[in-house]
This record gives sequence, structure tokens and C-alpha cells, in this order.
Amino acid sequence: MDMNSNIRKKAFGIMKSIESMNEKERAQRPSGSFGLNYNKLRELCLNNNSNLKELLPPQVKIEDYGDAGYTRMLTEHNFSEIHTFCSEIYQLLE
Repeated sequence: MDMNSNIRKKAFGIMKSIESMNEKERAQRPSGSFGLNYNKLRELCLNNNSNLKELLPPQVKIEDYGDAGYTRMLTEHNFSEIHTFCSEIYQLLE
């Protein structure tokens, strides 16, 4: 199986997990580890398809939203936005 097929499967898996959420959940910001997972997917896609550089959705930024000394790493983008990004990658590799 080629790498693009695996990248599409990973994008599809992320999309399906987000689709199982309700509207309120999709509006939330994912954890930093979820954002890193998406960024890895994007990086794999770019490394395997450098010709798509200008077409790929952005990386997600991860920020600390914690307070009083507690770290709470969340993405800048919500689940719905990341779903759109994964859908774009999925379609680009079709």
C-alpha cells in the first residue's frame, strides 16, 4: 500500500472521529496532542507530495490556555476547522 493511501486513511479516521461529535463538541478546541497528530498528518502529506505545498491547509498552532500554574495545551483551531483541513487533505490525495 502506498503512503498516500495511508495518509488518506489517517485523515479519514480523524474526520470520522470528529463527525461522531455533537455540534457543541465540534466547536471546542482539541488537546495539544490532537493538534500534533493533525500536524504530523499534514507533514507526512507534504513530505510525500511536495507539489501540494501551496494547496495544503495550515498547520494548527498549539497554545497554553492554562492558568494558575496549570498547563492546558489546546489548539488554536476547533474540531470543525480541523475536520475541514483533514477533508481537504483527503480530497487532494484522491
